[in-house]
Amino acid sequence: MKISKTVGRVTLTLEETHVGEDLSLLLTGGKEHIGAVSLAYFDAGTGKTTGSVLSAPGHKEEEIALFGAKAICKKTKKTVLFAAGIHLDNITFEEIQEIEKACYELIQNYI
Repeated sequence: MKISKTVGRVTLTLEETHVGEDLSLLLTGGKEHIGAVSLAYFDAGTGKTTGSVLSAPGHKEEEIALFGAKAICKKTKKTVLFAAGIHLDNITFEEIQEIEKACYELIQNYI
């Protein structure tokens, strides 16, 4: 599955890959790269979802990656790897806000 959303001068793309019973998702936009990754796991015994996140130095995608992994894991009850990398040269504060909002909307649409 692959879904996209254009916001201003960037098109965001969320792409899913099945890895056995698990899910791997990649959210990119602008100059594609991996800025942050998160892994979320559902514990059937406790009913809780736990997630961890790593980011490359200087990158700001941590919150989006963690939200994506945990939200999708909670809904699907599968282990989820979520990677995010979005880059626009000379990005403005307003563009950052619009892109963040669109990322959360894409994740919700996926769910």
